[in-house]
Amino acid sequence: MDKVPFHWQAALDAAGIVLPAAAPPAAAYTPVVVHQGLAFVSGQLPRDETGVRTVGLVGVETTLAAAQEGARLALVRGLAALRDGLGGLDRLDRILKMTVFVQSGPDFVDQSAVADGASTLLFELLGLERGRHARSAVGVAKLPRNAAVEIELIASVRPVAGP
Repeated sequence: MDKVPFHWQAALDAAGIVLPAAAPPAAAYTPVVVHQGLAFVSGQLPRDETGVRTVGLVGVETTLAAAQEGARLALVRGLAALRDGLGGLDRLDRILKMTVFVQSGPDFVDQSAVADGASTLLFELLGLERGRHARSAVGVAKLPRNAAVEIELIASVRPVAGP
């Protein structure tokens, strides 16, 4: 990977994305834990200031396209959590792993296509090389708040700059 720090805020600005306030924890957990150069982001739902935007069983109560948009929004929420957890985006190097949980109808088998909604956004922001990441897409019976999708992230972070 390139030794020059990536400017996340410039990429977000160019894409017209404004990171929202990070969601406060809804239970007994921490949104971001940083340990030995890695940041672990707790599950993020596709919500905005009005609540969860994409709900229901994908393939039954909501569409693939809506779930893909939900995955994009959940990724944006994850980046907001990283911003707050790191004190800004300057230390964020790249997203290493994304796990996408999809509340799936009984016959829905396109979980990876739902996850592509978030992966595509990473490629748009970072380019194909820096945007590359490992990923799992998992179908589940239920998600919190009836969300159609939930995303967890693992990111690499640079050490805090010295004085």
